[in-house]
Amino acid sequence: MEAQFDKQGSSLSIKVTGRLDTLASRDFMTQVTEQLDNGIRDVTIDCSGLEYISSSGLRVLMTIYKRTTPIGGTLTLKDLTSQVGEVLNITGMATLFNIE
Repeated sequence: MEAQFDKQGSSLSIKVTGRLDTLASRDFMTQVTEQLDNGIRDVTIDCSGLEYISSSGLRVLMTIYKRTTPIGGTLTLKDLTSQVGEVLNITGMATLFNIE
């Protein structure tokens, strides 16, 4: 998986491509945590290139959500692929996040 980060003030936009699976999730979470620790409140993830998300990937999204929500921030997922959207719907997680 590849992730491109664009920080604008307290907002972070991330474009992900590939598979957010067990192997990729650890590195991705490390990168995102570093940003969250440096004042990021709002995270937008462009999922148009995300081919697959595993339970580990879902855990990363939940962790971001749990870090941003208490401080008045948001997690927004945009341009979901049909497969990723289906996983979020089946797990009930689609109702937690802002989806564009």
